[in-house]
Amino acid sequence: MHSFATFTAVAILFSFFSAVLADTQGVANYGPGDPLVNLVNTSPTQTQVYKVEGNADNPPTAYGAGAGSLPAATVLPGQTVEFHLGKGFIGAITAKNGEGSRFEFNFRGDITWYNSDMQFGMSDTTVAPAHGEKQINGLDSLGGEQDCLARANSAWTELDVAKQQELLDTGYLEGTTGKDGVLTSVHMDKQASDAVVNFFQNTAEFNAYVHHGSVPGETSGDIASMADRFSWSVKTKELTITGY
Repeated sequence: MHSFATFTAVAILFSFFSAVLADTQGVANYGPGDPLVNLVNTSPTQTQVYKVEGNADNPPTAYGAGAGSLPAATVLPGQTVEFHLGKGFIGAITAKNGEGSRFEFNFRGDITWYNSDMQFGMSDTTVAPAHGEKQINGLDSLGGEQDCLARANSAWTELDVAKQQELLDTGYLEGTTGKDGVLTSVHMDKQASDAVVNFFQNTAEFNAYVHHGSVPGETSGDIASMADRFSWSVKTKELTITGY
């Protein structure tokens, strides 16, 4: 026969692991159909931190109403955080506490708009509707990259040795050259050269907007068109960001 103390210990452990695996953050007053972003951490060992930003004109119903920089969202290993952004939220959630892949959201109106960009950093992070919904136009709705290094390596041997060496010399890619060359590390920031941007965006075809700089103020029609390629529209207001 199990003692009362044994049952108590099991109950405490169950409560602890339940708390680790699920959490709710964001606005307190939310209802069915209100904007929700699930933050899923698939790593069994690493805590993931997301920088959260909101538009200055966000309404009182939105998280952090009117504030720009908001408290970071912390997701423990194996945990899923339900982040309720509130009605009318426009803003961004960026992996690696602002140094990874960035996802911008517009929850105003009947259609939800979101995008994926790696202008300031990249990370193994994706965004998609929580229940697999397609875009309004019927196309795939997944943004970001599950494995940035694997994506880069898929295109690495398409380049000649001279081009490979040129990219390695930038410091944004690390690895070896040649037909059997392999990349061991890749990263991105706003100081990256045109060659680095072109490799990630056009050669490796990353599923995100890669550009060295910020969208505001850019006037090039080609750049704007490229950014549009990585913007999606769906009818659901529940999305999931998954960190790998």
